[in-house]
Amino acid sequence: MVSLFARSVNGYARIIGRILMFILPVTVFAGIIYLNIVQSGAPSEIQLAVDILWYVFLFNSLILSLNGVLVSFSFDGEVKKLTKKGTPINSSAGFRNLERKYKASNFYLLIILLFAVISYGLYVLSIYGSVEVAEWFNVSAEGFSTLAFYLAISSIIFAFSATIIIKVPTLTGLTVGSLLQYYETTRHPFIIKSLISEAISTLIDPITRVYFLQWSENIANDISADFAPNIKQKNERSTLAVQNVLVLLYLHYRFPAIIDKDTLERELFRIVSFDSVEEIIYGDQLNLKDWKTIYEYLTKQTPEIFLIIDRIILTLTETPEQFDAKDFWISSAVPPIQKKEESQDILFFIFNRKASDPHPQKLEMNFSGADELSPRDLDIEFTIRAYDDFVVIPQDTSNFLITEKRQLIKLTTGILYQGTGIWFSVHSENIGSNLVALSFSSNTEPVATQIFNLRVVRDFKFYLQSWGPKLLASLGIFLPIIRALLGLA
Repeated sequence: MVSLFARSVNGYARIIGRILMFILPVTVFAGIIYLNIVQSGAPSEIQLAVDILWYVFLFNSLILSLNGVLVSFSFDGEVKKLTKKGTPINSSAGFRNLERKYKASNFYLLIILLFAVISYGLYVLSIYGSVEVAEWFNVSAEGFSTLAFYLAISSIIFAFSATIIIKVPTLTGLTVGSLLQYYETTRHPFIIKSLISEAISTLIDPITRVYFLQWSENIANDISADFAPNIKQKNERSTLAVQNVLVLLYLHYRFPAIIDKDTLERELFRIVSFDSVEEIIYGDQLNLKDWKTIYEYLTKQTPEIFLIIDRIILTLTETPEQFDAKDFWISSAVPPIQKKEESQDILFFIFNRKASDPHPQKLEMNFSGADELSPRDLDIEFTIRAYDDFVVIPQDTSNFLITEKRQLIKLTTGILYQGTGIWFSVHSENIGSNLVALSFSSNTEPVATQIFNLRVVRDFKFYLQSWGPKLLASLGIFLPIIRALLGLA
């Protein structure tokens, strides 16, 4: 049970504290520059204002560091609880790396407090104690006071540079979504046959993944009697049930005007029992609020997966005849811009329309990219799901009037269920344009060809987080050294 004090500290740190850490160092810096350089011997009220800013700066740094300590203790406590419960977090892929990033973020909060205290101590020393200390070191009192003053400014700059890269963690323990911002997936399945389910289990952090596996197992064991009656295999019914629920939750998040809460509940009742619907909407492990948080994060961090779903919806509502044009409907999510230093996810979705051939189909994919891309050449053969008449997708989709939300949901989930995804990552160190050609074929017969340009850039966030702290830290180091060389005697 998290104490009221810890929750209060965390609430202040997340809502107020981090914002003030961008404002206070700059304000204190400007105040002492004005007080000691621009207008030497300023009125006492200005000195009082600067002193108050110092106290607020110190207090805010103390609260932030206290929050980091409390959150780290809470993290360790939750790990012990989950381990006793038998939750396999210690063996979850990426958990230890996730833990290091999480605690490193908290450690930066202590660094900020350290620089704030050092800066204030040097500032006080430069004003009130420079004579005594200068005599002890046998140097000029004025020169020592000036050096201490510039060292104080340097420490403020260090504190500000650390602020740029910190994240203020939430004090929610190891709960759903609490570690998403610290997690970056390094591996993912190349072939995706359950688009949303496999994508989510790859993209969420290890702790949320544990809850997701428990959540999906509960749904799979509680399927309504009339759901998927034509599918005899329990495993296939379970997979389809989980996929349907995930699609419904995403559609409600992405298109709330189309799939409102009432529609969502009605469709959920078709798939699972009353108790499961209650858990999905109001439950303790993964509820509607948690899913909105997860989808919001994933659509920002890895939008390619969900762009496919959006494109299916738009195609069904705007140009459904596209589904009837060829035996295979292929959609791609290829972002036009790739950030340097990051691998870019590329997704292709293939929907098999060959109802006359119930057997699994094989497709070949050839990927050819510019010399700077990795991979540059890639050839792969893969099996896609055969057309399944259980999911009724009319052959003449253009004449299928989508006049009810129910039909739109049914078609979307059916297409996703029968489709196959190809998910791979491309990396380039080359700033500029990279031409890519990709082709699909079936039994050496061309199916589709796409040519696209992947442009690699460095965005402002990269410069801010990569070079901002380095430049500020360099300034903090060299500023007092330069000042000492110019005038310490």
